[in-house]
Amino acid sequence: MHVKIDSEAIRWIETKGNQLTVKTLDVKSCCAPGLQEVVAVPGKPKSLSTFNELIYDNLSLYVHKNISKKNNLNLRLSGFGFLKSISAKLE
Repeated sequence: MHVKIDSEAIRWIETKGNQLTVKTLDVKSCCAPGLQEVVAVPGKPKSLSTFNELIYDNLSLYVHKNISKKNNLNLRLSGFGFLKSISAKLE
């Protein structure tokens, strides 16, 4: 898996403890088929058995095992002020 992280995102993750979890979130709908979104949250997952650990510079990225290694993972900082978060996108 190729990981691309912008410099602002790296600095933000470092302030959150140098750990980031990337996982899938199933979005269910009453009228359309379910969607699967990729989300990134600061910190280490509770159970490491379903995650692969990737080291990027001095960061530990925990990527859920159901995310294909063939994908490119793009992480960037979004939002402003205390509402900042990391947006994850698979390409």
